[in-house]
Amino acid sequence: MPVVSAPTRTAPRIIAEGPALTPEDVAERMGAITDTYGTDRPGPVAVVDGFGCRVRVERGRLELADGVGEHRRVRTFDKATHQLARVVVFGDGIVTTEALRWCAGAGIGVLVASPFGGELLLTSATTGNDDARLRRQQALALHSAAGLTVARYLIAGKIAGQAQVAATLLGSPGTNETLARLLADLDRCATLEDVQQVEAVAAAAYFAAWDGIEVRFVGRDAAKVPAHWRTFTGRRSAVNPGSARSATDPVNAMLNYAYRLLEAEARLGCIRVGLDPGLGVMHADVKGRDSLTLDLLEVARPLVDQAVLELIATRPLRRRDFVEDRRGVVRVTAPLTHELAGLMAGWGTLLAPAIEHVAALFATESGYAISVPTVLTRSKHKAAARRRVDEAREAGELLPARGPNPGGIAPRTAPRQAPRIDTGGRLAPLCAGCGASLPVPPGRATPVRSYCPACLPDRRADVDRNMHEASLVHAATVAATTGTRPSHTPEARSRRREANRVQRLDQLARSATTEAPGDLAWFQAVVFPALATLTLPAIARACNVSTSAASKWRRGVDVPAPWHWATLAALAGVDGLTHAPVTPEEQTGV
Repeated sequence: MPVVSAPTRTAPRIIAEGPALTPEDVAERMGAITDTYGTDRPGPVAVVDGFGCRVRVERGRLELADGVGEHRRVRTFDKATHQLARVVVFGDGIVTTEALRWCAGAGIGVLVASPFGGELLLTSATTGNDDARLRRQQALALHSAAGLTVARYLIAGKIAGQAQVAATLLGSPGTNETLARLLADLDRCATLEDVQQVEAVAAAAYFAAWDGIEVRFVGRDAAKVPAHWRTFTGRRSAVNPGSARSATDPVNAMLNYAYRLLEAEARLGCIRVGLDPGLGVMHADVKGRDSLTLDLLEVARPLVDQAVLELIATRPLRRRDFVEDRRGVVRVTAPLTHELAGLMAGWGTLLAPAIEHVAALFATESGYAISVPTVLTRSKHKAAARRRVDEAREAGELLPARGPNPGGIAPRTAPRQAPRIDTGGRLAPLCAGCGASLPVPPGRATPVRSYCPACLPDRRADVDRNMHEASLVHAATVAATTGTRPSHTPEARSRRREANRVQRLDQLARSATTEAPGDLAWFQAVVFPALATLTLPAIARACNVSTSAASKWRRGVDVPAPWHWATLAALAGVDGLTHAPVTPEEQTGV
């Protein structure tokens, strides 16, 4: 069977060429391999990486085999229920022509890319509109009104997206106002050079708002990374001045890599609608470069910026997510490369309307009556279906229960062939202490805690110590100002007396009617160790006490009253009691 071989490399993508690795670094890289291939992340994008990779068809099913060493995985997909939008090959191996035909028939785009920089080596997608008249008009657009119209449209979308990111994620209303003024100036641009000038000024103002962004690393990696990795200082490279290529910090490395992935989506979209990826408008014709793809990339760059900013704000990075070569150039490595690739399909879905609109703008300038089908968004198909439904309603015809279904066929219950793509996809949450993956309970969008069970005790100890030191400083400051500590004011004494009175009455009432479920030794040996798994709000709500009292119980400073033992045992799920353990949704906070 003929095959297309992915290019070979002399260095693996997990442990890259660079400075000598310490045993700890090697352990980190091996942990990255385990995280990358130990689990399969279901979604519309399947990443194939490692050595000895195979993308082939076996017994009518698509088979994806990849991995490194003993860490191997094999995934198979059926034609009718594959749920895939992209197959991205980063590894060394083979991609058979039969697999390419299988994916083309199933509507799956296949990409072979460099694992570090994301450079495209091979793309495969079906052409949904093969019309030479459209491509001829595209080639002439640089010297017609269509070129200026397309440039305005793309840059207007880019500046509007940058303004939204600046207002929502950067917290920079001044930048938002500047971009709004530049967006208004764009309508007065009479040449492509004017449009490019406005775009350059907008980009400078936009990335100026990024300066000073703090980059968090997990606790045990914070001291290992260079100082210039912890703060974003601009869209530039320290080893390649005047350019953003050859990134020397993690943020620029992630942006460069994600832009490459977005470029792949733009190229596949061009092929699908029948445009030539190389005939651009704003980017000059250069040998070996897809200029139109880079033009279309501009309107969707804010999507990548948003994803990177949200990653920095919500999730700590790990040292092993990046490698640094001898020059200091930083590259993103697995498993972060795989997670970012998983967002490609969502970016492609948001980019699709812009690609179809650009094709329509080219078509309107042609002397032919060119009809551009909406092969990416299927908006014309949906509009036609809505018209059929409206016409049927006006005619008084009986409609099916769901949607424009003339035959009245029952809704599909099996998985659909077309994947359900989440355009607001997020990366997997990680522990802020060690970088381990955090589970997300069913029904929740985020994990219960920001730290894994192994790091949680140390984190709690740090919080308690910091709070105690901060309380002493605050008390000393108040005492120096007012002459009285905050806990010794008349109001505080009055509240304390009343709380003690109510608590004492409650103790007397409970001691007369409540029998402890076990002795003190049982509580200390069985229940107390299990309190470490509970959050302070959960303990406080269950026992109707303050979080301060709950903290003392959990740390072992105080012993709760015997009538609380059964409730605490139930919360911790101690065996031998009939109470149900607390659900993860009830435990919020640290």
